[in-house]
Amino acid sequence: MTSRPAVAAFLAVMTFGAVGCQWFGKKSKVAPTPPPPAPAPVTAAPPAPEPQPPPPQTAPATPAPQSQAPAPPVHPPKPKPVPTQAPSPQAPAPQQSPPPPAFGQIIDPQQQAEFRRAYQESAKAARQALGQLSGRALSRDQADTANRIRSFLSRADEAQAKDPSTAAQLARRAELLARDLLNSLR
Repeated sequence: MTSRPAVAAFLAVMTFGAVGCQWFGKKSKVAPTPPPPAPAPVTAAPPAPEPQPPPPQTAPATPAPQSQAPAPPVHPPKPKPVPTQAPSPQAPAPQQSPPPPAFGQIIDPQQQAEFRRAYQESAKAARQALGQLSGRALSRDQADTANRIRSFLSRADEAQAKDPSTAAQLARRAELLARDLLNSLR
């Protein structure tokens, strides 16, 4: 049997150890022990047997909860299209609406004419500059610029019928690059 001073010393060490861990922010790994039961007073009758604590009940084995990804958002169902009824022979046919306008700018005829004129002037100037470059030896950068000018002109030609504004812008870029290229050769 252990002596009382040894038990008291053990409890003091455990208490100070747990408090010290709290002071330094560390958690104690040792589970606190309950204080020992007080010694029973000495009597002439034999000591009664101490009741045994019931065995700890264990919960049925369940798998540990796994971290689950958040559930995807639930979208409300899309409304179902309403079936249309065939027009009755007596009812007049519904009027069909005009087709929706095409995407892009809506420009008046005067603006279209101005864009076409700007396209033609810029494309003509760029092509003349390319003609002046045809007999000259060009560096790699200069040849790349000449190819870029040709690319702008071909894209402007394609866009001219459908989008005069874009065609004018592309032709203007080609003209500016051609001027810069000619000036670099002089």
